[in-house]
Amino acid sequence: MNEPRYKFRASWSDDDGAWVGACNGFLLVSHIAPTQAECLRGIRALVDDIVPDLLANGEPLAQPVPWDAFDAMQLDAAIGSVG
Repeated sequence: MNEPRYKFRASWSDDDGAWVGACNGFLLVSHIAPTQAECLRGIRALVDDIVPDLLANGEPLAQPVPWDAFDAMQLDAAIGSVG
């Protein structure tokens, strides 16, 4: 995929006992894997599958969210889901 607008990262999750990958353009997409490298490959592959489908259907590509805002949204979503 040649979409430099997106950034990817993998964070360790004690709850999952694995690495969780995220993309700052697709807030609801994640990938869980046992290693950081596998996690990053997995989240990139998911986004690589999503982007062509969006383009083929004439849908706009998601705009990336800065990581600090992304983290705040993730926290809000987690807190909201608990209540």
